Amino acid sequence: MTAIGFQAKAASPAAGRRVAAASPFVAGGKTARAMNWLFADKERLFWVLQVAGWSSFFFLHVFTVSTLIGGRSAQSIGFSLASSLIGFLTTSILLRPIFRFARRQSPAVLLFIAILATVVMAFAMSVVKAHAFGLFFGTEWMRSRMDLLGTENFFLILIPDLPVNLFLLMSWAGFYFGINYYLTLRDETARALLSARLADQAQLKMLRYQLNPHFLFNTLNAISTLVLEKDDRNANRMLTKLSAFLRYSLDSDPLQKTTLAEELRALQLYLDIEKTRFGDRLEVEFDIDEDAKEALVPSLILQPAIENAIKYAIAQMEEDGLIRIVAKREGGVLRLEVCDNGPNAPAAPETLLADARSGVGLVNMRDRLAHLYGERQAFLLSRLEPTGLCVTLKMPFETRSE
Repeated sequence: MTAIGFQAKAASPAAGRRVAAASPFVAGGKTARAMNWLFADKERLFWVLQVAGWSSFFFLHVFTVSTLIGGRSAQSIGFSLASSLIGFLTTSILLRPIFRFARRQSPAVLLFIAILATVVMAFAMSVVKAHAFGLFFGTEWMRSRMDLLGTENFFLILIPDLPVNLFLLMSWAGFYFGINYYLTLRDETARALLSARLADQAQLKMLRYQLNPHFLFNTLNAISTLVLEKDDRNANRMLTKLSAFLRYSLDSDPLQKTTLAEELRALQLYLDIEKTRFGDRLEVEFDIDEDAKEALVPSLILQPAIENAIKYAIAQMEEDGLIRIVAKREGGVLRLEVCDNGPNAPAAPETLLADARSGVGLVNMRDRLAHLYGERQAFLLSRLEPTGLCVTLKMPFETRSE
């Protein structure tokens, strides 16, 4: 037996890939659910982080700056609270709208606006905090600083406070832009993955459903012939089988898998239709492992191979046509085969995949496997001796319990 193997590649890099959830954390525990809830709404996220950030700044200020200045007196704690509120209001009411506007601009303009706004707001914070300090501690500090710096200019004595306020606002700006760009990137990635998944689903549905008109045409043509020959009994039998098969085909989801046992029952309906057409010219053998019957397979995955065998092998024979269907479990792999004894199998089976007429069903099978399993599957064509063609599919052995 000469074997030609093809390891099909996934047609899309997103094949088999799962789309990320709308939130960036994996659901699982209370902490993960809380983070999912937090990141699900940008407005909520902003205010939660804003309150948490400036509250942390307040406690840090109390234990550091205020302790050095007033020993954690009521005045020093009041000044810490005022400093935190000034920062909170500056970033919430003034900087946030400016940064929102800047995010809609080009990178150069955004950078210019962000730096300018941060510097101006840092200076404004220094002015307001200086007045707050004077309110809590009196004006003696201002006089001592003027003497130390050798100037009575109010704005010049604020220069020592500018680096601290500038650092605060620059840090806030970094977090603001960083989180916003992360959320934007996350949403765009989720949309891209969703689009890829929908495209794959549409491709899979197309691959599954494109075979139905082909099969339906052949069957209706056979029924028409029986009617013309006044063979009402066989025509009615074919219509009944056709109805049951099409009901299964339409009810089964192309994106879902079914057990091999259910798949074989559907294929038996299809084969009964064909046996009505060909009578004694067609014989079917099954070689199915018992444990393989519980394996999950794509719905109607074998039907194109059987249809191909009937059209290009059995239909060319006057007698003793044989189709053999095999299902074996080989460790973690399920091997499925559809073999015939037709006389016209080419010496190089791969040429069938390039034939626009005879290769539609086989290419369909190969592409569906590639979409569903990626590198974890194999599609092989083998020429049998002395005559015949064998189509072999290999895929991961999966069951519903797994």
